[in-house]
Amino acid sequence: WLSAPAASLTFSLLWRFTGPPGQLAGLSLAVGVALARGLENLGASGIRLKWPNDVLLEGDGDFAKLAGILIELASDRRGTQAIIGIGLNLQPPAEDLPQPAAGLAQAMTNLPDRHVVLASILSALAEVLESFAVDGFFGLKTEWQQRHAYQGKPVKLVLPDGGAVKGTVAGVDASGALVLADGPRRSRFLSGELSLRRA
Repeated sequence: WLSAPAASLTFSLLWRFTGPPGQLAGLSLAVGVALARGLENLGASGIRLKWPNDVLLEGDGDFAKLAGILIELASDRRGTQAIIGIGLNLQPPAEDLPQPAAGLAQAMTNLPDRHVVLASILSALAEVLESFAVDGFFGLKTEWQQRHAYQGKPVKLVLPDGGAVKGTVAGVDASGALVLADGPRRSRFLSGELSLRRA
C-alpha cells in the first residue's frame, strides 16, 4: 500500500473464529461492509464496494480506489485465526498509480483525526464480525449488494489462469461468490479481478 506519512491508515486485526476455515467464505466482503459502515458513520458519502476486496469512492460518474482488504487464515486445534489487513487512503495518493485512487478527505467535509477513523472502523468491524460468526455472509449479502459499484452492470472478470469472462453482475450468493449473467445463464466465481466493460 503506497502512502506518504500520515496520508493513510494501515493496520491488521486478528480475529479468532471457532469454526473451520470453510465457514469463512465471504469474509472479505463482510469486512468491506464494516469498512463502509465505519466510514459512513463518520459522515463519508459515495462509499462503494467492489468484489471481492476493494472499497471505492464514487465521484463524477466514476470510481477510484479508497481502501483495500487482505485476509490471511491460519488454523489450529482452537479454530481459525483470520488476520484482516486494511489499507485506507486518508488523502489522495500523489504517486502515479495504475488505477484511479482517492482519499477519505474527498468523501467528507472535515476529515477526522486518524484515531477517530480507526475507532469507527474497529467498532463497525466488531459488530459485523459478531454477526458473521452467527449467520455467515448471508446476513450481510443485501447490504453488500446495495453498495456494490458494479451491481447490474456489464463487466469483464479476469480469472487467475489469465482467461476472461464477460457478463452482467447479477450479485453475489450467500457464500460471497460473484454471480455473472449471460442471458438466462448464471455462473458463479470465487476469484478474479473485476472491471467495468465500457461501451
